[in-house]
Amino acid sequence: MQLMIDPKVKEQGVSIAYSVIEFKNDAHNEKLWQDILNPLLREIELNDTLDTIKEDPQITATKKIYRVLGKDPARFRPSSDSLWRRVVQKKGLYQINALVDLNNYFSLKWKLPFGAYDLKKVSEPIQLTVGAAEARYAGIGNKSVNIENLLVLSDEAGPFGSPTADSTRGMIAEETTRALLVGYQFEDETVVDQAEVKAVLGNYLSDCQVIEQGVI
Repeated sequence: MQLMIDPKVKEQGVSIAYSVIEFKNDAHNEKLWQDILNPLLREIELNDTLDTIKEDPQITATKKIYRVLGKDPARFRPSSDSLWRRVVQKKGLYQINALVDLNNYFSLKWKLPFGAYDLKKVSEPIQLTVGAAEARYAGIGNKSVNIENLLVLSDEAGPFGSPTADSTRGMIAEETTRALLVGYQFEDETVVDQAEVKAVLGNYLSDCQVIEQGVI
């Protein structure tokens, strides 16, 4: 997989834990929700508050990088922050499809933004960089996302993903069979357990093969 990080991003301690997978997506996986997602949601609802979110080291590290790069994390919340807040407020999670639901599980587990992208819709090489001045893209569930000064994943056609909100261009559908799963890390250490990612993907995605994993 041709993945790279812009040097001005890398020098801030940002890294990517990634997995390339081939699989058969499902509209809904009840076992996934029963085994791991619902128990995690209940645990968060019982034990966490908005204050614990604000104080969490992964959330604070993520927001620090946003500020350094010139993006206000209160206006453009990292997806991990938004998801966690939603669960704490007992609003639950939207059920989308098996891979997107797992993406949300990983994000809540490690308190980090995760993204999943259809590799038939985006092309290599892919770079993590910073959105250009006045740049925008069509976001999932949004008319337009302001990605100026925001961390973005980009290919030769332009930006398609970010730790705040992904674009419609690379979005995962039920028909997706090959995907890139990304955990955005914001400290000089690896947080995501890639062996666990591989095991969970294998347990809850149909016909799943993890083709490649790495941290850059």
